[in-house]
Amino acid sequence: PQIFAIDVNTIQGKTASFGMNNQETFVNNLSVDSNGNGLYKRINKNRTLTVYLIKNLLEGEISINELDKYLDTMEVVNAPNFSTHNLVVDKNGNIYVVEPGRGNIKNKKQESPYFVMTNFSLIDYNNGKKYNDNGFDRYEKVNTELKKAKKINVKDAFKILEKVKQDCEWKTEFSMVYSQKNKTIYYCYNSKLFVFIRGIRL
Repeated sequence: PQIFAIDVNTIQGKTASFGMNNQETFVNNLSVDSNGNGLYKRINKNRTLTVYLIKNLLEGEISINELDKYLDTMEVVNAPNFSTHNLVVDKNGNIYVVEPGRGNIKNKKQESPYFVMTNFSLIDYNNGKKYNDNGFDRYEKVNTELKKAKKINVKDAFKILEKVKQDCEWKTEFSMVYSQKNKTIYYCYNSKLFVFIRGIRL
């Protein structure tokens, strides 16, 4: 399938950090606080790495329609020296969150009009853990903005992302918005330039 993805350098070489394919499956691989579980183990027929989950979903080797069954039978662990969690969204707006060593979340489209994820464990948070770091301030701000909005277009989405961009050590260098209506990916570098990605019409 046609793929749009942003790669990062890892021990396994360049791997996709987030992206989308022309089946309208979106995936990402975000840093998350570690609880000591879900650490790297050698892969086998019943175990895979987060980076391979992202790669195989983007390339269509794992069907989004079979993801429920896949996650029921496959242990997902972190790549060496990483602690990450994954967001997977299908073309209908159904969402999966994979948190190695913690578990998985499935959020069907009809359960909520939006879903926000940053760099803390959503499973731990839903189980009562209190956070004030790991992106929790950005999580709260986006939730507040989305609650106020009745309808969001591409420009509105970028305005919200602008409000939560990071200017610290982990500077926000790239942002993207997908328009399901237009079947088009839009992106900006350094939160300065709003660009249409020509040819990426899914």
